[in-house]
Amino acid sequence: MRKPSALKSWLLLILSLPKGIAAFVIAVTGICAGLPLLIVGIGLPLLAATFTLCRWMMAKEEQAVTGWMQGEEQPLQTEDSRSIVDWKDWRSMLSILINRKSWRGILYSIAQLPVGIAGFTLAVTLPAVVIAIILSPAAYKLSKVLSLSFDLYSFDGTMNLFLPWLNVYQRSWVAAAIGLVLALLLPMTIRGLGRVYSVWIRGIAGDFTYGVKPASINKDAGSRV
Repeated sequence: MRKPSALKSWLLLILSLPKGIAAFVIAVTGICAGLPLLIVGIGLPLLAATFTLCRWMMAKEEQAVTGWMQGEEQPLQTEDSRSIVDWKDWRSMLSILINRKSWRGILYSIAQLPVGIAGFTLAVTLPAVVIAIILSPAAYKLSKVLSLSFDLYSFDGTMNLFLPWLNVYQRSWVAAAIGLVLALLLPMTIRGLGRVYSVWIRGIAGDFTYGVKPASINKDAGSRV
């Protein structure tokens, strides 16, 4: 199995926020509109559509994180792909509302918003901080060109304590070297955050065996017969 891509992990974290916003809006709007309309009969198909769409979004995200971890595209589970058009009368709609995985889809849609905010913030902040540290010498030169009223790192107690013999410009190069080390560690950190995010998605979906190749499943099933 190939090592998961750090770039794809970063994209998963970046896209987790817009996906979280969309899922939250759909879930809250559908539930708030569907519950009062139950008395006139329109609420049941509206709630069924909301539950089905939330479950589908959860399945798609589970597909995405599983494909990232295994380094290849994963097919959408048959039961999730068919659930979109699997309701024809009020009994089938009601079965969707009492389905445990449908409720997991609602929970995913609501909780994905704060999770997406956290993932997006870390995905943007960590590279930005590393780049800013690496560009410390350039920032120092720019501050001189713009005639700013303070010197970069002149108020840094750590630099003053451990590197008192260096001037401010030399300290900026030390910071840049530290930034380069952090840049080497950044892909590993992003992959770690991606794994945490994958645990959340696959945990809320309630199926940690999802993503196993069909061939391996059939092989295991045949060996037990």
